[in-house]
Amino acid sequence: MEAAPQVFRPLPGEDHTTLALPEVASWIAIYEELSSVLRLVQSRLNGDGTGVPEIQNHQQWVEERLSLWRDRHQTLAGVTIDRKDHSLTYAGRYLKLTRREADLLDFLVRHPGRPFTTRQLTILAWQNSRLSDAQVRTYMMRLRRRLREVGLGDLVSIIRNRGYGAELPKSNGASA
Repeated sequence: MEAAPQVFRPLPGEDHTTLALPEVASWIAIYEELSSVLRLVQSRLNGDGTGVPEIQNHQQWVEERLSLWRDRHQTLAGVTIDRKDHSLTYAGRYLKLTRREADLLDFLVRHPGRPFTTRQLTILAWQNSRLSDAQVRTYMMRLRRRLREVGLGDLVSIIRNRGYGAELPKSNGASA
């Protein structure tokens, strides 16, 4: 007899309707940590990180919750990134981006407060290990200049000796 599929429920205290950005950022950190632990457990159990269905189901659920909280974080901050159109909207202002800029910005915004080296960005944001560190720095310089045009000059920052990171505005851009 096959076991009934497990139903996953939100964690105690989890309220997806919250308007508090710090609380949303906390849930992102919690789910990122859960995801990291599940990947580690999976790799220890199987060697290559695949093939343990129960852990894979948990991992998929955690990734879905993480995506939900990251989207909520963007919404509350008033930043909308359209990856299909390669554009950004903030406080009623529209900015057309290149594909690489949109991918890079979307990746950084989905991981608020976490620094990434240029090497990590080439692999994680673009899945392209052939870009040089100088090319990544050039893309970052251009992106930061373009973000200043819509009032988001502080969105992407350089974190000394650690890399680049993004920090969404503390309040909705529509009210700024």
